[in-house]
Amino acid sequence: MKSLLLSLIVCLFLVSANAQNIDRYQFKEYKRALENQTRSLDGSPGVNYWQNTANYTIEAELFPNENLLNGQATIKYMNNSPDTLRSLVFNLYQDIYRSGNRRDWDIGIDDLHEGTKITRMIIDGVELDPANRRQMRTQGTKLVVAATILPAVEKTIEFEWEVPIPSTRTVRMGRYGDSVFFVSYWYPQIAVYDDMDGWDMISYGGSVEFYNDFGNIDVRMTLPSDYVMWATGLLQNADEVFHPTIAKRYHEALESDEVVSIITQADYNNGQVFRSEGKNSWHFSAESVPDFSFAAAIGFNWDAVSLVVDKKTGRRTLTDAVYPHGAIHYEKVAEFARQSIHYLSEVMPGIPFPYPQMTNFCNGRPSGGMETPMMANNSAPEEEADIFGLTLHEIAHSYFPFAMGTNEKKYAWMDEGWASLWPHVLVDTLFPERRFLERTMGTYQNNAGIEMDIPPMVPNQLLGADYPSLRLASYVRPAVAFHFLEDALGTELFLAALQTFMKEWEGNHPIPHDFYNTFERVAGEGLNWFFKPWFFETAYPDMAIHKVTPDRKVVIRNDGGLPLPVKLTFTLVDDSVYEIYQHSAIWKSGDKQIAIDIPGDLPVREIKLGSDRIPDVNQRNNTLHLID
Repeated sequence: MKSLLLSLIVCLFLVSANAQNIDRYQFKEYKRALENQTRSLDGSPGVNYWQNTANYTIEAELFPNENLLNGQATIKYMNNSPDTLRSLVFNLYQDIYRSGNRRDWDIGIDDLHEGTKITRMIIDGVELDPANRRQMRTQGTKLVVAATILPAVEKTIEFEWEVPIPSTRTVRMGRYGDSVFFVSYWYPQIAVYDDMDGWDMISYGGSVEFYNDFGNIDVRMTLPSDYVMWATGLLQNADEVFHPTIAKRYHEALESDEVVSIITQADYNNGQVFRSEGKNSWHFSAESVPDFSFAAAIGFNWDAVSLVVDKKTGRRTLTDAVYPHGAIHYEKVAEFARQSIHYLSEVMPGIPFPYPQMTNFCNGRPSGGMETPMMANNSAPEEEADIFGLTLHEIAHSYFPFAMGTNEKKYAWMDEGWASLWPHVLVDTLFPERRFLERTMGTYQNNAGIEMDIPPMVPNQLLGADYPSLRLASYVRPAVAFHFLEDALGTELFLAALQTFMKEWEGNHPIPHDFYNTFERVAGEGLNWFFKPWFFETAYPDMAIHKVTPDRKVVIRNDGGLPLPVKLTFTLVDDSVYEIYQHSAIWKSGDKQIAIDIPGDLPVREIKLGSDRIPDVNQRNNTLHLID
């Protein structure tokens, strides 16, 4: 049934695309945005582009023994849209655990609860009744609140709430041990109202991730006296909560190019971590972020180092590693993170890291990782290369979807594709035996062309019923596509297009068409020959040696339809070997076969097509023996 449903989705999508009789499918919402001039055909934000903002001030307390968090918040919400809003919509992401809600997989019953409990809500001084469904009602993981907000009007929303923290089936957050918490998506957050869909009403089922507006967030969190807290943003009161020795090390790390061990096991043993023995109130503040998360733990080591990420301004970023004593390889993670941020800032994408801080928190699980703004909730793989790749992957999300506010609920490939590709240079340099890029190509090759290989432009929430399809469309296929797009354009032009896109859309909400159109504008040519088969169609990697002509040309056939590089290896009768490489633009004419001249004059013994870095689902027709 799942297979049939997904096939029907793809068929309807492609039929609609063909019915438009245009080069690239444009859905109605995008056409409306073009008419309203909130977006432009050249890929840049339109002259009428707008975006709503929400600034949060939160006071909360975590009760570890009860797995419970409660708090009160004030939101200043600005309606910058031209529309009169007839309601306010909040994300209650932890209502994925609410009894009776739909989920993309079975999470058991241990962590189920009755949902986020809103105990009080006041809008511009008028108190609402949480029990009155005309005023407040839940829909999946959404809370819809009756309110009218005129254009260019700011509303003040005050509320109090409490929410349980999962401890058995931790979906991206929760309690990972007796005294180990990573808490994200924990406060009622105003959903995105944008120029494409109006209110984002996609409920959170576990597979698809998140989509949030930008705002300033100021949080004061109360914790028991023996917990240390790390969070989105910068710690504002280190001198109040830490012993002077620890506070001094923290301030040193903010300016240090060498790793500083801020808290060690010796500090815990000596009782020299906290300034006082009572509960601590931790104060963090972050500017222009789409979310706020935090970690809290007892007895964790804390290493930190900083680096200059913007040579023009001298701006620095603090990057740190927080981990339980004995976590294998984690004493290297602060430096791994520093190397990653340097690479991202200087090489690819070559844009200064967007945030002042990045914490890499180890939850102790054997696999997996989850990004949040300025925080990563990471596992502890056994292999050092895997820890390095995981660290860089999660840090890469600081650009997509956090600095560029892409919609992960619909188009996760716009961030996961980059995060899945960018680690390959450093991992393959530092750990060549890991063969990161070849393994990525192999993963795609092993899954491409099957019925569940769904085009990335099919919105993610439609694939939630089949996670392998979601992962193939969101991670692997786009990572491979981005790699070959760089190969086709050349790194210089590719970077120019990518950096233009990122600079124009930083702090905004780009969609796929903004990405496509920006690349075409900067490249100065149409790239539909690449984008359409890779992102809109069910094309797959399959090339073949078709024949050798009498005038010494080898004809290559593209059976799968994807534009891929062509690498040919010729072995002549004198055992000399020649290689010819043509990047994927060789297919830009749309022809299904191409002819390449055979080098030299000697007879050819053997021709081989392909390499470990070019996926091909059928390699039986990739070798041609001409002379035994």
